[in-house]
Amino acid sequence: MGDRTSRRKVTIREVAERAQVSISTVSHAFSGVRPISQATRDRVFAAAGELGYDPNPSARSLRTGRSGLVGLVLRPRYAVAHTRDRAETFNRLVGSVATEMLRRKVGLIHVPDLDDPATAGVPMDGCLVAHPYGGDGVLTELLRRNVPVVTIEEDPERPALPWAVRLDYTTAVTALLDHLAAQGADRIALLTGSEDNAWNRRPRETHETWCAEHGRSARTALLSESLSDAGAAGRIRRMLAGRRRPDAVVVATSDFAAIVTQVADELGLRVPDDLMVAALTDSEHSRRSHPPITAMDLSHEHLAAAGVDLMLARLAGAPTPDEPVVVAPDLRLRASTRRAGADDGDGRPRGPR
Repeated sequence: MGDRTSRRKVTIREVAERAQVSISTVSHAFSGVRPISQATRDRVFAAAGELGYDPNPSARSLRTGRSGLVGLVLRPRYAVAHTRDRAETFNRLVGSVATEMLRRKVGLIHVPDLDDPATAGVPMDGCLVAHPYGGDGVLTELLRRNVPVVTIEEDPERPALPWAVRLDYTTAVTALLDHLAAQGADRIALLTGSEDNAWNRRPRETHETWCAEHGRSARTALLSESLSDAGAAGRIRRMLAGRRRPDAVVVATSDFAAIVTQVADELGLRVPDDLMVAALTDSEHSRRSHPPITAMDLSHEHLAAAGVDLMLARLAGAPTPDEPVVVAPDLRLRASTRRAGADDGDGRPRGPR
């Protein structure tokens, strides 16, 4: 048995079967990032020794020709440009992916552009594609090259891709809309970005569905991520100065949500009494605004951990999952949407906070 396995790559699945545990338990035994019993750990190590399994990716690469590196492609064009909240948002994701890889002793390489000859041939055993666009061309090219891919957030044109971690926008956005309605909002406007990704698409779809179910007109508009603060303020001012202005505004980026509160103040509108404000990202802009802004945290630390787990399982030969892994965003209710005497939808009155 030992002679046969020395001439081929032993998979993590074989170790799991020999030790009679799950693949994830084998991974955790070697990485140490999840607690398991000493008896189980000993059983895994014994099975690995019997089969000749080497969990060290660098050592494996010498025998298999694999690089021991995983690539990371960050797709949003404005992820590292323009405003601090986007830098904070995506720094959390990239930093969390790097930390998870470090814990597992796997190399990570950032791939800025697959079309650039300088980076197109980057050696990588697999690639994480974060926040892809609909029908994403980079994802298409990686699949064409047969590179093992895991997406962190779904390609909205390919929601059935199984090697993916996606955010449950529907539940979070529905909860936000229910909260606004419970606080007395009657005319809720949603301002999404123009980037064609799940973060913009899914909340817009959820808002339209929610409005139809509640007999309301869906008030939606685009507020492009490329706009300057002054450009965004101009569009927001025209909306709030209109005759049928909304009484609640949900804005994709938290920096633009903070601008909504500033423009409202200039127009003599009180937040939250005259206008409630919420954001689909959470950052210093939302936390430090006056009043603090209700926001949907994208749980990037959980996205990163789930994405790395999925990638390492795929590289170890795990079976294709039946469906994507789902992570729940964290809805953080703050003073910008809490009216005195109203409730959060659970029947309990809330005072100003």
